[in-house]
Amino acid sequence: MSIRARLAVALCALVISSTSIADNVRGAWSAPFAWPLIAAHAVMTPDGRVLTYGTDGNGNQTGFFIYDIWDPTAGPAGAHLTLPNISGTDIFCSSQVVMAASGDIFIAGGDNYVNGGTTNTGNNNSNVFTPSSNSLARGNNMNRARWYSSSTTLLNGEIYIQGGSGGGDLPEIRDAAGALRLLSSVNTSGYASNFPRNFLAPDGRVFGFDTSGKMYYVTPSGSGLLTPVGQLPGATSWTSSAAMFQPGRILQAGGASSAALIIDINAGTPVVTTTQSMSTQRQWVSATVLPDGKVLGTGGSVVENQLSGVNNIAEIWNPATGTWTQGASAVNARLYHSGALLLPDASVLILGGGAPGPLKNLNAEIYYPPYLFDAAGARAARPTIVSAPDTVMPGRRRQPCFVHQDRVDHP
Repeated sequence: MSIRARLAVALCALVISSTSIADNVRGAWSAPFAWPLIAAHAVMTPDGRVLTYGTDGNGNQTGFFIYDIWDPTAGPAGAHLTLPNISGTDIFCSSQVVMAASGDIFIAGGDNYVNGGTTNTGNNNSNVFTPSSNSLARGNNMNRARWYSSSTTLLNGEIYIQGGSGGGDLPEIRDAAGALRLLSSVNTSGYASNFPRNFLAPDGRVFGFDTSGKMYYVTPSGSGLLTPVGQLPGATSWTSSAAMFQPGRILQAGGASSAALIIDINAGTPVVTTTQSMSTQRQWVSATVLPDGKVLGTGGSVVENQLSGVNNIAEIWNPATGTWTQGASAVNARLYHSGALLLPDASVLILGGGAPGPLKNLNAEIYYPPYLFDAAGARAARPTIVSAPDTVMPGRRRQPCFVHQDRVDHP
C-alpha cells in the first residue's frame, strides 16, 4: 500500500471535532491530540514523516534535549519517535530546509543553552537530520551566529542563509559538500535580521523582504550582489506570514493589520497589488499553499501572542477571485511559535504555540480542507497520479495525469 493510501486510512480514523461540520465548503477539524513537545519547528521529510522540535517534553523553551519524528500513517496515538538531541546544539529558533540532493534536512543556528538555561543568543552551529537513520548530527560551523535566520534552497542545490541575531551583516552559502562561505558583497545590515521572508525567484536570484517591508534581490553567485527594489505599502511586521502560491507570486497576509498583498516578481521588478483583507487582524497567522493552488490561513490574534481577538477560523484565499472564504473553526488558539504543514494526503497539520505564550500547546489538530468532502459531507473521491516523470528540472513544467479512485472511508 502506498504512503498516501496508508495515510488516508490512518487519518480517516481521527475523530472530527463536534464543533465542526464536515462539508465541501467549510471543511472540518480533527479533535486536538497530544504532541510530545511544543512544535515551534516542523518540516516534512521526503518519506512522508514530520520532524518537529522546539521545547523539552514539558513545553519549556529549548531544543537542546529532544526532537520528535511523527509517522502520520500510524495515526496520532503511538506514532511518535522522540529522541535525545546529542548534537550539543540548542536548535530552538533555528531555520531549516530539505536539501535537494540527499533529502536530508539542514538546520542553521539556534539558541545557546548555558548553565542549565536558555540565553536567547545566536549560535553558529549547523546540523543535519538524516531521515533514513533518524539521526541529528553536527555539521560545519557557519561564519556567523544565527538566531531567527532564514534558509532557502537555490537552483543548484546550495543553501542560502540570511539574517538571524548575530548574523545580520552578511548572508552565507552552504555548498553540496557542507562548506560555508560568506557573501562578502551582500551587506544586509540595513535590513531587519529576524526571519527575512526569502523566496527563490524564477530567475534564480533570492527575492525577499524584511519585517519592515523593505524588498531586495540577492544574486548568490561569487561574492554576491544585493539589489534594493523598494518598499511594501502599508503596515508590516514580523508577525505576518507569506507564501509563494504560484511561481513568482507571493501572498503576504496578517501581522500588523488584516490587509493582504500580492507580490509578483515574474518580471524582475516586484509589482505589488492589494487583495481582499482577512476577516480580522491575525498576528502569527500561518499560510499554507494547498494542492488546489489556494492558500490556507490558520491561527493568530489581534493582540500579539495574547488571547485577545483570537481567530481560530480556517480562512482560504482563492487566487482566481482574490477573495477569502471562512471555513470551520479549530479548538485551540495558535499564536507565537505555532505553524501549519501540508500532509501527503492533502490535509493540514496545525500545531505548536507557546514557549512563551498564554497557552502551552502540547497538542496538534488536523484541518481537512473542503476538497476532501462531497456535498453530503462524506469523503470525496481522491485523485491518483498514474503517470508522472521521475524528475523535473528547475524551470520546467509538466502536468501529471490523474484518475479518480473510490474514496477511502474506513480503516
